[in-house]
Amino acid sequence: MKRSWLILFGGLVAGLIAYTCIYLHATSIQRSTAQTSHPELTWLRNEYRLTDGQFAAVVQLHDSYLPKCAAMCGRIDDQNAKVQQLLAAANAVTPEIKEALAEAGRLRAECETAMLQHFYETSRQMPPEQGKRYLAWVQGQTLLPGQMVPTHPAMKMEHQ
Repeated sequence: MKRSWLILFGGLVAGLIAYTCIYLHATSIQRSTAQTSHPELTWLRNEYRLTDGQFAAVVQLHDSYLPKCAAMCGRIDDQNAKVQQLLAAANAVTPEIKEALAEAGRLRAECETAMLQHFYETSRQMPPEQGKRYLAWVQGQTLLPGQMVPTHPAMKMEHQ
């Protein structure tokens, strides 16, 4: 009886060790990525085959762009809140609402322009072919009007 318990216990220990080894091996890339100074950009380095120098330049651009982006998002959020307040207090389109909507549109255009400029600067840090590929990807993900999908069912029917 002792021998069967010993075999069972040995099998469980061996299974636990095997599971741990497989788990550690399977997650090694994610764990090493998480320990880098900019884990959110590691995919960019790998996908576009950046050298250490190119990656350092991309990181510098990213770090300098983040505060500008956050400030722009704050301005857009504030303007959107203003529009919502005006809409809640009115039952028709007023000159103030028109002006607030125009300002919201101007802020979004300013944001998209700054974002596009950042994408171009980033692409110039890459090998030319990789930079073109990067620009095609980010533009398809962010700026193209066709990427805006209507959320209201009636609007979806019109656009199909």
